[in-house]
Amino acid sequence: MICAAAATVRFVGATSVHHIPFTPDRSQRMKTSTIAGLSLALAAAAAPAAWADCIDGGREPTPAEKAFTVRLTASLKAAMPAAPAPLHLEREPQVVVQGVCKDTPVGSAAAMAIADYAASTYYADRVKVTLRANFAYPGANDLVLGSLPKKPAPFEVHNLVVTVDGHKAPYVDALKRAIDRSRLQALLDRPLPDTPPPAAWSVSGPAAAAPTPVPPAATVPERAPTAPDPAQAVADKAKDAVNRLRGLLGR
Repeated sequence: MICAAAATVRFVGATSVHHIPFTPDRSQRMKTSTIAGLSLALAAAAAPAAWADCIDGGREPTPAEKAFTVRLTASLKAAMPAAPAPLHLEREPQVVVQGVCKDTPVGSAAAMAIADYAASTYYADRVKVTLRANFAYPGANDLVLGSLPKKPAPFEVHNLVVTVDGHKAPYVDALKRAIDRSRLQALLDRPLPDTPPPAAWSVSGPAAAAPTPVPPAATVPERAPTAPDPAQAVADKAKDAVNRLRGLLGR
């Protein structure tokens, strides 16, 4: 059962608590976004007190549930795709875990990881990837691996649902192609590894634009000296002689 009635979402590791009004009708509780039933956790091992409040109260997760949550969130986070060019991953993916209520079956686990990619600072150039484990309400455009049975086996991942949201189709399609399906498939219906394989993603800033080459300054070739004109030389000498004669005559 998803704990959704209390209107509190707590961010683990922060100093403040954010309150979000939420009063769903009981018949619609299971159909609304699972965000309402999840506690946002910025650490894989969330303290039980920081998880979502429940209608009938919560319970302390068992040591086995805590250990499974750590493995599950680590695997989901590491499975996020590397950013295809020209996108970059702005920050490390965040993990989200389900609250544990009194009537939550032992070993039942639902979690997700969220990663934000961007090609620039413009909102239209941003893409969000959400990877959900044991999610019952995939969308029509979601990538779904595995199937969630009515009575899931404890401490197992039965299905994975990938949602890619963005405004520009080329960026959305590029991230869909970047998803490692074989890696996700390896998480289904089997024990999760204590340590997941290394992540393919890395946090980075926007790609630096290549410098525009500056063309060299145009050079004007020096003109070769021209040979003196003989006729002009004779005229210059005659003119010079006339000037000298005038000087002698005082004219």
